[in-house]
Formats: sequence, C-alpha cells, structure tokens
Amino acid sequence: MGVKKQDTTGEEVPKVEAEIPEDPPLIKELKVLDDKYLEQERAHQKELQALERKFTERQQPLLDERTKLLSTGAGEGGTPALTGFWLQALKNHPSLEDAIEAWDEPVLKHLTDITTENVDSDADQGFRLTFHFAENPYISNATLWKEYRTQEESPYSKETEVKSVKVSDIEWKDGQDVTVTRVTPKVKGGGAKKQKQKAKEKFEARDSFFRHIFRNMEQGMTVPDDVNVEMEDSDDENEAEIVEMMMSHDIEVGEAIRDQIIPFAVRWYTGEASPEEDDDDDDDDDDHDCCQQYSWWNQHDNSG
Repeated sequence: MGVKKQDTTGEEVPKVEAEIPEDPPLIKELKVLDDKYLEQERAHQKELQALERKFTERQQPLLDERTKLLSTGAGEGGTPALTGFWLQALKNHPSLEDAIEAWDEPVLKHLTDITTENVDSDADQGFRLTFHFAENPYISNATLWKEYRTQEESPYSKETEVKSVKVSDIEWKDGQDVTVTRVTPKVKGGGAKKQKQKAKEKFEARDSFFRHIFRNMEQGMTVPDDVNVEMEDSDDENEAEIVEMMMSHDIEVGEAIRDQIIPFAVRWYTGEASPEEDDDDDDDDDDHDCCQQYSWWNQHDNSG
C-alpha cells in the first residue's frame, strides 16, 4: 500500500499504485529469447567455475612451495628468507600503498602468507582472505580473516553488490594496539599533580591498516564514527550512499589482494608488477580525487 494522503474531507485515503502496463506481444517474445540466452549463460558460468576450481587445485602446490622457500633463512619476521616480503608486496600495490602507516609495518613484517578461498563452491557468494602471522610481540592471533559476502545485482548487467564485510577480532597484546595512540594532557609542575594527570591518559583512534582493513560493514549500517566525510545532509539516504561507496571500494581492494598480490606476490615485492606512471594518468586526477574522499584508509581529519 502506498503513502496515505488526505481527500477533500480531510480523511486519509490510501494512495493507489500505478499499474505496470503489459508488454506488447513482440516484447514478450524477445524476453523469452533473453531468458533462454540467460539460461545458457548460467550453464556457461558453472562450467567456467568448475574449470577455475580445477586449475586452482593445480596451482596451490606452487603457492605452498613459495611459502616454504620464504620460511627458511636467517632473517626475522614471518618470512626469514626475505624479511618483510608480504609487507613490501602490499606497499608496492597502488591500492594499498597509502593504507599502511609506519606503525603498521612492524606488525606486517610477521606475515607468513596471505591466502584466499571462496565462501561457496560456485564462487558467486563471495570470498575470504586470510592473513597468516608468525609468533610476534603484537597480536595473539595466528590468523586474521576478512570475508566478503556478495549477491548478484542484476543478471543482465553481470554486476554484483556487497552485502556485508565480516572480519575477525584482533587480539592485541598488552600495549601493542597500533590502531590507537596514547594522549597525555600537558600539565605544569610535577609530583602528585603530575601523577594525577598521568592517570587521565587516554587513547585516540588513528589511521591504520588494521583499523581500516579489519572493519565490519554491512548494508544499512550508519557511517562509522571514525570515518570523517563531508555530508551535505545527514539523512539516511546519504549515509547509505556513503556506506555503499565504502563497501564498493573495500571489495576492490580485496579483489586486488586476491587476484593480483596473492598469485604474483614476488612481482609486487620487486615492484615489477607496479604500473608505471605516465602523463595520461593526469587526465583521471579529478575522478580519482572525488573518490578518495571516501577512501576507508584516509578518512580522518588530520589537520589538527
């Protein structure tokens, strides 16, 4: 039933929804052809998914061998053969180069591997990323995971939308949470007064790979308090649009890790896979700047 309105007597009457006109015979016939084509396309996608699973199984031993090679050596962290291997591979990707802060780096040096898997056998409901860590002074977790749940937006556009992003909780060891910074009010004098003021120390959120990568999100949520964006109107529709943009951007980064960094990590480590900058990129600067205001790793107002 539609929104009620008042008639001339002042009484509310239900709004009558407009009827959808019936398709002409030719349109009906064309839609039947569309439906048959879509049925064949669905079958095509199923076969492609089966083929992809087959080759993923063949490729996995190569990734296992890579992990083995990186685990032996005299270096430190999660990849003794090449200290900070995964940290450098992530930093060299354009989608992540600004996501990693200086205080994130010591933690990320303990990465031993990054893996991915589909959340369902047909690969159309989303995927999971798992970050594997060696024993370290920062977190107790052996693994941290991030899971994207998706659904088909339209069978005719082949586009999908993100329903939710779920992440594991990070178990920070005492005093090692890099997503916050300690703030101590300045006081004059010393002694008891200084000790009293020290007790008022507090922690403030700061930009961090671990804050922004490991953020739960879902459709219908409000914009997180630590995300600073300029909104013309603080209505639900505008908030929903911002959350949608955040989730869309987030899955693009997740797909970059899944499809580019994980399979070809050494090329990202060396920088060979990094795109070369040229003058043509300047043409896209305006669009890039527009999107950056919603970038989930650089949302804080750092001006003061």
